[in-house]
Amino acid sequence: MSLEANHETVNRHTEEIWNEGRLELISTLFSPDFSNFGSPCPFYLFRQIVQAWRTAFPDLHFTTDTQLAQEDQVASLQTLSGTQLGPFVIPGLWTLSPTGKYFTVKQMHLFRLRDGMIIEHWGVRDDLRMLQQLGHLPGLEQ
Repeated sequence: MSLEANHETVNRHTEEIWNEGRLELISTLFSPDFSNFGSPCPFYLFRQIVQAWRTAFPDLHFTTDTQLAQEDQVASLQTLSGTQLGPFVIPGLWTLSPTGKYFTVKQMHLFRLRDGMIIEHWGVRDDLRMLQQLGHLPGLEQ
């Protein structure tokens, strides 16, 4: 696939799945053998991850700040923001009660694509700053 096509697939993933909640598109943008942070991530699991985030943050929004593509990889620097209006449940990790607080953080994501589909994802996220802004952890100023 072309670099432009890879950019478009990653952009659709960000806009349509994460920002708009169109979970039915997962099977069209992701390969059945997709891995997330080095672990197999079947469609149902990825759907649960997106649903957990969108339930906790109904106004969840990714903005792509910079995006670069080379061969079969796309790197994307993004700003993530949202207001925690629902419980944030990540099974096995945490259940965080709604705080009504807004957060905004930077994230870096690296995608590998094959035949127009995302096959692999790695990311660097600022979860510490997010949890501090939401009031779940003390900030540096405290």
